[in-house]
Amino acid sequence: MIRFLGFYKRLPHLSHEQFNHHWFNIHGPCVRNVPGGDKYLKKYIQHHLTIDPLSQEKDFVYDGFSEGWFESFEDRDKFIQLPGVQKEVIDDEKKFLDLSATRWMVLDEHVLQIDLAEWPHPLRRGPGI
Repeated sequence: MIRFLGFYKRLPHLSHEQFNHHWFNIHGPCVRNVPGGDKYLKKYIQHHLTIDPLSQEKDFVYDGFSEGWFESFEDRDKFIQLPGVQKEVIDDEKKFLDLSATRWMVLDEHVLQIDLAEWPHPLRRGPGI
């Protein structure tokens, strides 16, 4: 399974709340309803981001990111070529995304999972210290 990550910034005239509303209520169903899309797109996940209240940042680098899960690069390419994606999905993206700031990456399968209950304290160098 290959996961494509898209990182998104809202258009400047939209608030973060307006961006989230459009992405969730309009764009999400647009992606879901692409005729034949479920043959290629196995999972679509939206991650809506908020600024950490402890951060000094006052604006978003990215307002959110998505995961598109496909069996292969070829399936991703076939999905993108579907008429529903070419017309409805891409047209809708122009309504709320700053496309010049959009970035795409592929998530690899290398995973590091740390169970903090079993992980030694990073500052400890030996038993009893």
